Amino acid sequence: MKKKMPKGNMNDLDDMILKELLEDPTRSMREISKNLDTYRQTLWRKKKKMESDNLIWGYTAVVDEGKQGKATFLVLMKLKPMMREMAEIMVNRIKNREPEKKNVRLIDVFQVNGEYDLVLRFSTPDHTTARTYYDTLRAVYSEHLLEKPVIVDINFVLVAEGKTNPELDRLFELVISP
Repeated sequence: MKKKMPKGNMNDLDDMILKELLEDPTRSMREISKNLDTYRQTLWRKKKKMESDNLIWGYTAVVDEGKQGKATFLVLMKLKPMMREMAEIMVNRIKNREPEKKNVRLIDVFQVNGEYDLVLRFSTPDHTTARTYYDTLRAVYSEHLLEKPVIVDINFVLVAEGKTNPELDRLFELVISP
């Protein structure tokens, strides 16, 4: 379905491009330009600008870890106030791909405000590997922890990366019958 090209406000066009890319980043600029009823070259330039400004800093596939035989977890951490040493630990562990060395696929890491300060989502081939990684996190951040981190096993993903699980109805398999 064609969408009407916005008149005047170029931020509207940016928003429309982002929406199209979020829906399906594999579509060509030609397809998106037809859908938005505008020029392919205009879209291409705007997309490149968004990428160079790091407004868009990656494209990804949404993976069903369970279908690969992997388990997915969250670790929730309460930390002392952010100091340079802690930031260096976080940045270096990610840059040095430390989780991968432990057979862990780091999916998301968020520094947040609220009850917890750091949230990690990751997958592993089994619960033993997850526990080993969890213990590593506890050791690495020991001086910065306010409390013992919480580890949560994810049973089912309903939405990931803004994409609805195509097998959403499988959630009903988890329903307990009376």
